[in-house]
Amino acid sequence: MHKKITSPFSVVSRKTEIRYVTSDPQKMLGKFVARRAFRTWTEDVVDAETNETIQIERNELLLERGTYIDNDQLSSINFMMQEGSLKEVEVSNQNRQGMLLQNNTMFPYKAVAKIEGKKKTFLLYASSVANALVILVDFIELNYKGGFEITKVEEMDYCVVIIDRLKPAEARKLELDTAYLKGDISMQTFVEATIDKIQDGNPDVEEEAKNDEGKKFYEIGAHVVLSNDKEGGSEEDHIFIVQTVSAVRANMLIEKYLRDKQEERYLESLEHPERTFVKYDIRSFIETSKILPIGCFIPVSFSEVYNESDN
Repeated sequence: MHKKITSPFSVVSRKTEIRYVTSDPQKMLGKFVARRAFRTWTEDVVDAETNETIQIERNELLLERGTYIDNDQLSSINFMMQEGSLKEVEVSNQNRQGMLLQNNTMFPYKAVAKIEGKKKTFLLYASSVANALVILVDFIELNYKGGFEITKVEEMDYCVVIIDRLKPAEARKLELDTAYLKGDISMQTFVEATIDKIQDGNPDVEEEAKNDEGKKFYEIGAHVVLSNDKEGGSEEDHIFIVQTVSAVRANMLIEKYLRDKQEERYLESLEHPERTFVKYDIRSFIETSKILPIGCFIPVSFSEVYNESDN
């Protein structure tokens, strides 16, 4: 029979933490502050416009997280509690100084799940790894059968995800417009192609019924050039992940995305005439391109449900 080996030292973790909120100073002695403690009071202030006296609440940080409460600290706490500016303190038997930061901004994440023994890679937007896990579990439970486990979650640094949702007819028009503006085709070719499109009655209808077969996720390293005859311009490098049928089409979608964003900012600027807004001609050039092994993109609208402040 094997004896269980126990360490003479207790393991310090959440499992051994004793944490509580108390208004009894004696129960604070020898403990660490588990959550920042503020003293709060009100001040009477005269409103300069109405001459009315109003009360304003003031706050001052009294105890930082991780502060050890010795007799000196206890005297200060006692004084604040007696004057009524401090009501209670949350304490712990462990010195926990780190604070998990809260974030509500969503970024692209890549995750791998093993579903019924087969690996599947997901692309989604989330505000943190923990947030991504909650979104993934919900989405997989709703859309797949059988047991699964999440094996990997990582943030995709500094990139924008673009999903090709243009209807084929609209996409063809975009390709023609882009080719003509870049000088790749003549005006005659552009006009003839447009007329042929009308005469054919929209041969893309059949294609519109197709699903996303043939589309892949391209990671595009794009060199973006902004130019304006009067204001000059600038050049920047960006990373985009685009779900579409080719790298060339991905670049067209990148340019459309950037032009649409510029148009949004322009319309917003109309509400603020005091601000100057400069429109640029936007060109994108592919610097690097590779296909990412991603099997599913979770819609942003699905992720946004889990991006509320109370989650």
